[in-house]
Amino acid sequence: MEKKKEILFEKSGLEEKSYCCRPMQVTDFGIIECVHWKSADHVQEYLEKQNIASMLAFDGSRYLGQLYLQEYDLHFSEQGGWTGNRPWADFRTAEPLGLEGRFLTLGCYHIGRLPNGKQIPSLWGHGIGKALLKAIIEWYQSQQEINGLVSWGLVSGSKKLLQWAGQMPYTIYKKFGFREIKRVRDPRLEHNLADIDTTSAKEDIAKLRVMLLTRDNNQRITK
Repeated sequence: MEKKKEILFEKSGLEEKSYCCRPMQVTDFGIIECVHWKSADHVQEYLEKQNIASMLAFDGSRYLGQLYLQEYDLHFSEQGGWTGNRPWADFRTAEPLGLEGRFLTLGCYHIGRLPNGKQIPSLWGHGIGKALLKAIIEWYQSQQEINGLVSWGLVSGSKKLLQWAGQMPYTIYKKFGFREIKRVRDPRLEHNLADIDTTSAKEDIAKLRVMLLTRDNNQRITK
């Protein structure tokens, strides 16, 4: 069993909190929340294809959250829009990105979700998502066959938007060394957010940024 990595974060007004993060294993299926997993075989398929299925976060033995991952494919299409199964991996509205090599897309941050479908909102806002992000960056840095990490970066300011989408704002990605390579308006968000209060958002909620992390800042990118 792979050893959990301890991730430390200092949060303003709170004691330093440690979370343990590790890649998902086939035996985790059915024990943790598995909204985007169909079966244990589905998890195994991803492990064989990209060496990782998702990143998990724990507080001791208590499961806290999961960061879903999928290898970048410029032809991947999620017909369900942002309410579909894997919308984070659909970059068609931003193509061409000109990415050469293998990249992992960072998907839904499922924090405080239980296997029975219930949620624990009290776990939101305590740095668990950042711990998962740091853990996947550390994992990526040890994988020579993966050329980088790519993710959608949402606008900042609206917690309801970020919680609904299960995503991070672009400002967090910038703090972790990602750079913006393209900016687009995504009509999928406009259609799906009619019932979500996004008045606190600092920009147009349909504005998305493609954020990229590579080892080499000279990675060839077509903007």
